[in-house]
Amino acid sequence: MSVLDTLTALGVPLVVATARTPRALQRVSGHDHLGRVVCANGAIVWDAKRDEVVKESCFDPPALAVAVHRLQEALPSAGVALFSARTMFLDETYLGLRNKGAEGAEVFSDIDLVLSRHRIVMVAVRHPRLVADQFLTATVAAFAGVGLASFAGMSVVDIVPQTTTKAVAVAEEMASKGCAAEATVAFGDMPNDLPLFGWAGWACAVANSHPDVLEAADEVVPSNDDDGVARTVQRLIGP
Repeated sequence: MSVLDTLTALGVPLVVATARTPRALQRVSGHDHLGRVVCANGAIVWDAKRDEVVKESCFDPPALAVAVHRLQEALPSAGVALFSARTMFLDETYLGLRNKGAEGAEVFSDIDLVLSRHRIVMVAVRHPRLVADQFLTATVAAFAGVGLASFAGMSVVDIVPQTTTKAVAVAEEMASKGCAAEATVAFGDMPNDLPLFGWAGWACAVANSHPDVLEAADEVVPSNDDDGVARTVQRLIGP
């Protein structure tokens, strides 16, 4: 957090962007120092200090129901989770694959009931035998015209509403801070960061990133285990 505090003290615009929801970020030590955070791959903007959802982009319920049914036909063994800005809803299959139990989440069997009562901003899919790279194509096809699929970890594919990406949300936040794309340095490690890399003036991948991210980067920096982001930021801002 010391490097982030230094950026804030220097007045350098900073936006943290993640696939995590506010609910997940609240488990991260020091999260309340992050300011306005782009969560759920751009579907949510959350004020971490005030614990307030500032913006959210939600699925059209009937279209989402059709897409999930298409996914279940294409990948009958897959499990599905639905996220609102505050709650996670798991089907029984996803619950079994998650290996964390249902703490802090709700188990559902009727998707139409969930969609009638809650605004869904993100969907997550797990498979018992396939990693994310292997069932991404089928997920993209099932959600065609409804949502954009990517992944931030090797076991889960995330889907957000069709016009939603990290890049769109970060661009809006940075513009509000007076910072243009060409003056922005972005850091990332997984395919959900690729739209952000395409937008930013300079894209840095940590050394242990997904191969697609390494290929798209302008610069490869030390891995997360070696504090690559913090060390690179320190290098850029100087002593």
